[in-house]
Amino acid sequence: MGLLGLLAILIFAAAMQGSRPTGFAPEVGAVIYAALAMFQLVLLILAVPGLAAGAIAGERERQTLDLLLVTRLSAAQVVVGKLLAATGFALLLMFASLPVFGLIFLFGGFSLSRLGLSAVVYVVTVLLLGAVSLYFSALYRRTQTAVVAAYGVVTTWTLLSPLFGALTYHVFFDEHPPLWGLIFAYTNPAFGLAAAAGQPLETMTRLYSPILTTDAAREAIWWKYCLIALGLIALLLWRTVRRVDPARAPAGR
Repeated sequence: MGLLGLLAILIFAAAMQGSRPTGFAPEVGAVIYAALAMFQLVLLILAVPGLAAGAIAGERERQTLDLLLVTRLSAAQVVVGKLLAATGFALLLMFASLPVFGLIFLFGGFSLSRLGLSAVVYVVTVLLLGAVSLYFSALYRRTQTAVVAAYGVVTTWTLLSPLFGALTYHVFFDEHPPLWGLIFAYTNPAFGLAAAAGQPLETMTRLYSPILTTDAAREAIWWKYCLIALGLIALLLWRTVRRVDPARAPAGR
């Protein structure tokens, strides 16, 4: 919250130092909101893998996973419980930042509906990051290995998928844009948030304008991202349960 508040103050101070100070103008509020929304997404990407990647691998290192599995809890209940425990703190931090966004709302420039859509994208993203990290936690026996793998996959895909999208639609296939290139938009939380948050973040989605030619098609990125993310969450949790279940799990790494 301190970082978010500091960022908002710096942007407002920069707006006041211009040749024509804008003060509490709606366009300043829109810029601050866009910066805070994207910065909070970065904080969540940095926080969630560290919280979730050691959930199961840590139990193995402490030799307590077998004790947990002989209780009345099923393997699915253990995995879901670990996911909720790991992501609950990140969700708490997300909701704790609402007062900062509430102060920015006094500027104008964005609506509560856009803030609500952004919150939906945040929640889905946190669960997706937690599911990815939990899968690596079940895949590897050492916490350090699981954390490195989770951070590597999450950060690499988040950073490189916009590059792949730009190469697909503006370099290699600029005349005949392929439909499969949209996977780089529909699986990246940054584009999902940009489509949900509205101006000025939604200008990011124009990267896919060669195939998403209308504003409505580009705005639909957010709910398509959420649907694909929920499918990935279910798949990753299923694979994690199979690895945790002692009757089905192969030898760990």
